[in-house]
Amino acid sequence: MRKSKKQSGGIWEYLDSLGILENGSDEAIKQAKKDYRKLYFTKHKQKQRALYHEYTIRFSKEKVEYAKVAGMAKQHSMKINAFIKSAVLAYINKTYIVPDRLQIARLEQLTAQCLNEIQSIVKQKEKYSYEREQKYELLEKRFEKLEEDISSVLKCPYTIEELVLKGIKEKPSLQEVLLALLTTKNNDYQNKITSK
Repeated sequence: MRKSKKQSGGIWEYLDSLGILENGSDEAIKQAKKDYRKLYFTKHKQKQRALYHEYTIRFSKEKVEYAKVAGMAKQHSMKINAFIKSAVLAYINKTYIVPDRLQIARLEQLTAQCLNEIQSIVKQKEKYSYEREQKYELLEKRFEKLEEDISSVLKCPYTIEELVLKGIKEKPSLQEVLLALLTTKNNDYQNKITSK
């Protein structure tokens, strides 16, 4: 028999309900603890499955898939599971996975601080300084735009179509170059793209 302090909690209640604490040997107590842990983890997994969906993904080592995913996860300072989840959700939402979230947060904070400083200067209106006030308001608007642009550029990527259309709008001759690349028989770009 083993003397132990009566404690409250799941495992102690379980052992007490079996009567093992009073009458069991060390081996019986160890086995009962193993059984309890197995039961506990089974119930825990059932609760988790009720709340979350779980998927198993296999990456080929031969095709270097795992190395690519692991490398990108490391580059983003994330565990592989977290990276895969973030990458899938970013793809669906058409946003970026920001490589250094802290750096982006610092950039956003810096632009916000600059904007706040400009706003505080604008609020301190002086007499006969109408032109200066207009310049401050222009600066304020530029910083607001800069803050929006930085945030959208870093978090929401352009699609290929948007990039092509933007490029053609900026340089119309690009349309002819792209058409020539895609339709020329000597260049086998289409087959290279689709065969990958």
